[in-house]
Amino acid sequence: MRLHSLALRDFRGVKERIVRFPALGTTVVVGDNEVGKSSLVEAFGLVFDLPDDSKSTRIRDIQPVGQDVGPEVTAELTLGGRELTYTKRWLKNRQTELTVVAPDGRRQSWTGREAHNEAERLFHENVDPVLWQTLMVSQGQSLVLPTPADAEPLITAVTAESGTPVDGASMPLVSAVEHEYLRYWTRGGRPTGDFAKSERAVTAAELTAAQALKAMEEVQQDIRRAERLTLDLSDVADRLTDQLRVVEELRERKQATDEILLRRDSVRSRAETARARLENHTRTRVEREHLLDEVARFTKYDAELAARRADADLVAKTAADTVRAAEAALAEVVELKDLRRTDVQEAERRVADLMDRAELDRLLGQQAELLDVRSRIAAAGTILDRIKVDDGMVAALEDARAAVVEARAALAAGVPEVTVRRLGGSAVELKGTGLEGAVPAELGFDESAQVLVSGELVVGVPELVVVTVRAGGEAATLRSRVDDAVRREQDLLKKAGVKDVAAARELLRKADTASAELNEARRTEKSLTAGGDPGERIAVLTARIGDDEPEDNGGKEPAVEGVPGQMSLFEEFVSPHDTLFDDFEVPAPDPGDLGSAQRALEDARDALAEVERLLADAEFAAAQARKAADEDRSEAQNARARSELAGERLAAAVEALEAARAVLDDDAVAVAEGEAMAEVEAVLEELTAVQEQVNEAGADQVAGELADALAVATRLQGERDTLRDALRTTEGRLEQSGRDGLATRRDVADLELAAVRAEHDGLRRRAEAARRVHETLSRHRAEAQTKYSEPLQSRIEALGRSVYGPSFRVWLDDDLAVAERELDGIRLPVEALSTGAQEQLAIITRLAISHLVSTGEGSVPVIFDDALGWSDKARLRDMGALLGRAGDHGQIIILTCMPDRYEYVPKATFIKLDG
Repeated sequence: MRLHSLALRDFRGVKERIVRFPALGTTVVVGDNEVGKSSLVEAFGLVFDLPDDSKSTRIRDIQPVGQDVGPEVTAELTLGGRELTYTKRWLKNRQTELTVVAPDGRRQSWTGREAHNEAERLFHENVDPVLWQTLMVSQGQSLVLPTPADAEPLITAVTAESGTPVDGASMPLVSAVEHEYLRYWTRGGRPTGDFAKSERAVTAAELTAAQALKAMEEVQQDIRRAERLTLDLSDVADRLTDQLRVVEELRERKQATDEILLRRDSVRSRAETARARLENHTRTRVEREHLLDEVARFTKYDAELAARRADADLVAKTAADTVRAAEAALAEVVELKDLRRTDVQEAERRVADLMDRAELDRLLGQQAELLDVRSRIAAAGTILDRIKVDDGMVAALEDARAAVVEARAALAAGVPEVTVRRLGGSAVELKGTGLEGAVPAELGFDESAQVLVSGELVVGVPELVVVTVRAGGEAATLRSRVDDAVRREQDLLKKAGVKDVAAARELLRKADTASAELNEARRTEKSLTAGGDPGERIAVLTARIGDDEPEDNGGKEPAVEGVPGQMSLFEEFVSPHDTLFDDFEVPAPDPGDLGSAQRALEDARDALAEVERLLADAEFAAAQARKAADEDRSEAQNARARSELAGERLAAAVEALEAARAVLDDDAVAVAEGEAMAEVEAVLEELTAVQEQVNEAGADQVAGELADALAVATRLQGERDTLRDALRTTEGRLEQSGRDGLATRRDVADLELAAVRAEHDGLRRRAEAARRVHETLSRHRAEAQTKYSEPLQSRIEALGRSVYGPSFRVWLDDDLAVAERELDGIRLPVEALSTGAQEQLAIITRLAISHLVSTGEGSVPVIFDDALGWSDKARLRDMGALLGRAGDHGQIIILTCMPDRYEYVPKATFIKLDG
């Protein structure tokens, strides 16, 4: 198929437009957004898809909004060797016209529905829908890689190119086999259609036959069940009759033994009453004996506690006397401790006073040394402030001196040296410019002068000769360098305030010495003030001592001898001593020796320690005495309490005994217990005689035997009733089965099952045959597809190497889609490639497909709507060249709003669409 022109009228935003396309080559349709580029592709699709009377929303969407007009499309194309002119208008004044010019020149025309049907027939006969959808890339679909395995023109092309025909695997045969296979099986291999219905019919017939057979088997079971139930019912009825006779006999025995049992119950009741009375009398006797024992025990215990109470009171009184004596001794030791503490405090005060005076003397000496150190710091700082020379300045001066020497050496080497000597009596005059060194104005007899001439030297002998010596052009440059070097050296000497480099080095040495002295003095100051400013401590100690004035030394501290680092260099910078602490009044120390005071303090502390030891012993003795007195006093109180409690319990026991005797005296209690014992013995003898009669008659077992017999009879009656009901039910089912004709139903079900199975066997044979043919054809087609994928793969690689280079390779899957790409030895799946690479690979694949089918009758144009949006400039150049070459084999149509992307497409036809 080749598209020659498309004409649109009243189509979306297009009022009227016609676009003509070359039959061969690459055509780039350029237009701004919403100018109607994509409408061209949409119109070509609608003209073949929908008739002019269609009510589809696709037709309503293309009608301009608010206009009562009919969208119209006219397409001119070549299809199957025929030239077609196809016009269609929808909605308003509907119209369809088709004109076909055959290869031999015959012309035919159709209108209306006939035109639509004929155009649709021709399109589907000559255009493979899979190939058309593969090569027409809509807007936003440029990244989708094609899967053209079902495109028949491509399969035909690669089959022809590979020389490997697909035997029996042409698309009509494949479709026929696929259609026959799907009559019986789903794509997943499950039965479907008539075959599935036949299977369900067989299953239903088998179920019906099984149910009929089961019903007949149930009838046979009911017959056997009825016979068995009849026999079981007769047996149970006989056993029930015998059991009822046994029950009557046991009832008669029970009536005969009930009188004996009543008499035994009466005697047993009297025996229990007598035993209860005996227990009461026995309990009374035991309680009376218990009361007598308690009275005797409490009487004895009360006497013992009274003796313990008297002993405890005596011990408590003795302990109280001991406590009073210990507390008196403790008071004496406390008074002695206070005296010894006073002595210690007086000795401590004396030692502290002497130590403060010694510390004050030390701090005064430290303060004098600190004042001297600070004077040294001030002097060193003054020297460092006056010296402006540092290491950098000395280095700069040395470099400047070296530059002067070097420049003068260069000048001496590069300018002439003239030696003038006077030999006769005539005067010799010298003058000029740019002369190096001292040049006399006139030479005396036998005098000579050596001159470096960087400018001009004039040597004259009056009235005899004048000699002029001039330096070359380079001499001026050398002289300028000398002047610059000397000027820089003089500037640096002026800035440093010295006359030459040696003086600068001497000042630098003095600065280093002053800096070292300053650092040493600062370290000494830091050491002297590490514990704080001594002046503050002097003020505190002076205020604490508060006695005499310090000794006057002429208004300043004595000089400190032997200070490290002192040099005569600082004498001219020394400032007056600091008089910050001259106003403090330092009292003179008290007479006395610090060592003697400390020994007196130690003696006082030893005496205090001895008294404290005695005090500890006295406190311990007093505490022990108090503890013993507390324990004795507590024991006395406990003894008193126990004695009082014992008296109360004795009184309560005596009272309870007298109350019990008031009711019954001790002798009467023993007599009543004896009488109750005799009564119990008599009743037990009578109960023994009655129990012997009960045992002889077996009266205790009769009631149980009767209950067991009644239970057996009841169970047998239940079994008889159950068997009778089951027999009646079974007989009823047998009667109903006879009326239903189950045997006939079973025969009919067997016949129906045989017929359904016969029909299903025939369908199964055909279904199995269709599946075998489908599987065989699919297998052969897969094998052939593997063989004919090579031409497409080779074509894709050939086109791709023109873009990516010789290392480009691809691999196709079963659907002939590109699955993997290799570049520079790196193999990656398509999904792992960048967006631009995926789009480029999709375009290359479609161009390869177009190239393969371009010579056949099933070829179609390749249409790209807004592609190459993710490619860099280098890739755009390579892809443009590829699109240009692809146009040599087919019709390539590109729709874009960015023409710059396709400026590298050679021989391209550009069509500009205006709004």
